[in-house]
Amino acid sequence: MSDNMKSPQIDNQGSPFRRGGDTKDFFRQRMTGFGLTMIVMGVCFPLYYLGLFGGVEGPLTPAHLGERLGGMGVSKTHMLMLFLSFLIFAITWNWIYNLVSLSIGSRMTCNKTDTHGIPCGAPVRRRRVARKKTGDVVTQYVCTHGHKRPEAHFHPVKKGTVSHTLWVISLTFCVIIVCLS
Repeated sequence: MSDNMKSPQIDNQGSPFRRGGDTKDFFRQRMTGFGLTMIVMGVCFPLYYLGLFGGVEGPLTPAHLGERLGGMGVSKTHMLMLFLSFLIFAITWNWIYNLVSLSIGSRMTCNKTDTHGIPCGAPVRRRRVARKKTGDVVTQYVCTHGHKRPEAHFHPVKKGTVSHTLWVISLTFCVIIVCLS
């Protein structure tokens, strides 16, 4: 077959947002970052002109906000409890999620290894079975490939940047309320 008769090669590399080394991905990545920056600027400009950052007099000036909240009966204790609640939630949300996931048997994969030491990794279902000899009820994990194991690998959810940022900000506001008020 001649060179001009060959079928064209389709570059199917997956998601257009993947991290890569060629110039198209670099350009797309830079444009995505620029677009997100423009969105954040579009949100911050109106907030600035409403006075949220304290540079311009407006309805959201910190002094006006404090007067309005005080007029509604919100005290330092209320604000401290709000930020302590955010702090506790930001620290413990993944522990609670992982505990619930573990108790219902989700986020688990098969840990049966083949001859090369590579685990199966297929999702498993947890079921309770009775042993034939003793009659004891035990937990058994069955993967989609049919492996039956007494244990499985749990994949916990870890905190990300947003959660760590939220608890640091909440802790900072708690310290400001307690120490500087």
